[in-house]
Amino acid sequence: MEQFCKTKIIATIGPSSWDEITLREMISNGMDVARINASFADSEELSRVAKSIRDISPRVALMLDTKGYKIRVTGFEDEKVLKNGDTVIVISEEKFSENNIGEKYIPITYSSLHKDISRNTKILLDDGNIVLNVLDIKDDEIHCEIVQGGILKPKKTVNIPNTHLAFPSLSQKDRDDIKFAVDNNFDYVSASYVRSINDVAKVREIMGKSETKLIAKIEDREGIDNFDQIINFVDGVMIARGDMGVEISFEEVPIVQKQIIYKCRSVGKPVIVATQMLESMRENIIPTRAEVSDVANAVMDGCDAVMLSAETSTGKYPAEAIKIMNSIALKVENVLKPQKVEGLTEASMETDVLCNSLLDIVDNLSIKGIVVISQSGKTSQSISRHRLSIPIWEVGNSIQRVRQNSLLRGVKAFFLKDFPKDRDEAVQRAVECVYSYGELDLNDKIAIISGSSIENRSKNSILEISIVRDVIGS
Repeated sequence: MEQFCKTKIIATIGPSSWDEITLREMISNGMDVARINASFADSEELSRVAKSIRDISPRVALMLDTKGYKIRVTGFEDEKVLKNGDTVIVISEEKFSENNIGEKYIPITYSSLHKDISRNTKILLDDGNIVLNVLDIKDDEIHCEIVQGGILKPKKTVNIPNTHLAFPSLSQKDRDDIKFAVDNNFDYVSASYVRSINDVAKVREIMGKSETKLIAKIEDREGIDNFDQIINFVDGVMIARGDMGVEISFEEVPIVQKQIIYKCRSVGKPVIVATQMLESMRENIIPTRAEVSDVANAVMDGCDAVMLSAETSTGKYPAEAIKIMNSIALKVENVLKPQKVEGLTEASMETDVLCNSLLDIVDNLSIKGIVVISQSGKTSQSISRHRLSIPIWEVGNSIQRVRQNSLLRGVKAFFLKDFPKDRDEAVQRAVECVYSYGELDLNDKIAIISGSSIENRSKNSILEISIVRDVIGS
């Protein structure tokens, strides 16, 4: 029987992984969440891929990743050679089209950059491979010196670190894609370039009262600076290291990664580490040793999930990349001890204290696993953040929650349609459910967390230790 890591694996679906055979192999190798990048997909493609995933497995969660507002160079088809010390003029594509101006101009897809920046601002092209320094701003023309030259190809990215840009947080495409995700019961929406709680509010407004959960992608200085507020209004966080590594100094990224992971764990919100984790596997059957260390360190830092992007969407070995990521995480988890964190989650204080106590109980009583009977999922989040070495089995009555738990480290969810109101009967049914899937033996000792049967209760959690056979009556 294949053994899967407790750390969850998110894989991006694309041309390399559209066909059913590959998708099935990816799921069997350990894919927990299928991410669809709306930057490269229209509603027809989103619908087709979502249906394929749902048809193969009702357990795999669907995540729609919004395009966000990316600035790109535009207006030319042939490569431009930019030489150190030369000057160029950055201008909006609208003005470029109007005036039909020449070769020294670099048009971009953002019309008001000249209003947002000042002299000596750095403009980075092509993910920072080309660096411009602003010498002067004349009307809507930005005159720049080429500090670090190179070959500029069409449609490459434009980044302006440490600068607040006045573009709207949501384009019309983002609005349409978010509405599509909600209407089609996607489990997660990951919103690009979340800079503040105002950005979160705009996404929440479109999502309405849906059960779809919101992941904030943190990828620039503003998002990092406002993170302590953002985390309170979202359901989880993605550390999007690609753009982050351009927007802030690249040597700062691993520090920010560790800080964000700990802050997410302290409040019980799932956290994802993303971008270039096994990048060389786009072309090669095995990763580099540095990439293996990167995945391992993310697991050691305590993330809930690791994510594959181009490796599985356009790479040559999508299923193999997932298998290798699973094997790396599994090896690391086998030597890690639980990592207790402090802080209050969205569960009650009583539940948090109860879950904290499980660390000592598990060590002293040789517990095989924890069965959580939950209607909200908050108890599982409170337990999961401590990264226990034993599994957490949540039993609930929502199929969508089963999928959404695919993002919580160490949690495996089971669906029980008709949940008894009586607490003892509910416990028996829940343990029978987990046992029926081959997760438990009759002589296993387990911890069980549930609510009581007391009517009109406001807060309550019961923790009991039992033997499986005593619960199911065999």
